[in-house]
Amino acid sequence: MAKIDGPGLAAVSVGIVFIYGGVKGYSPIKAFENIITGKNPNENQASTSLVSADSSGTSTGVSNPTSNNAAANQATAKQLATQLGHSDWTTGQEWSDWIALWNQESGWSITAANPSSSARGIAQNLQGYGPDYLEGNAVSQITWGINYIAQRYGNPSVAEAHEKANNWY
Repeated sequence: MAKIDGPGLAAVSVGIVFIYGGVKGYSPIKAFENIITGKNPNENQASTSLVSADSSGTSTGVSNPTSNNAAANQATAKQLATQLGHSDWTTGQEWSDWIALWNQESGWSITAANPSSSARGIAQNLQGYGPDYLEGNAVSQITWGINYIAQRYGNPSVAEAHEKANNWY
């Protein structure tokens, strides 16, 4: 039987905090705090409904985002971007454009659903949910979205410029 040493146990614990936070839709720090205290800050919070619009007032078709944790998801995005080598996305114009992009796409909601396509979640993956884009999991959705933006556009500012010009990215 394999034994887990101190560093291994710490790594597993950190992973569990990230998974728990992703499933619950809040930052790893808040997840750790909630694990320790046994509290769920989202209990008794009303769900929201959002149909976002672009600057011309045209609906983007995103409906029923039920997560009230946009700020927590944004904090998680900063952490993940840094871990994935995109720390330049977490400040200045890149960060502003990334916020605007996913505000329009999903309101940063882990449950956002586009009624006119199969696009789902924070990054609005057109393939819907799957093994690399888990339903209700902010960490999974944000990681997928970071990789998508990096591969297709290079950075959030280019993706946001495409969004503004075409109403999709």
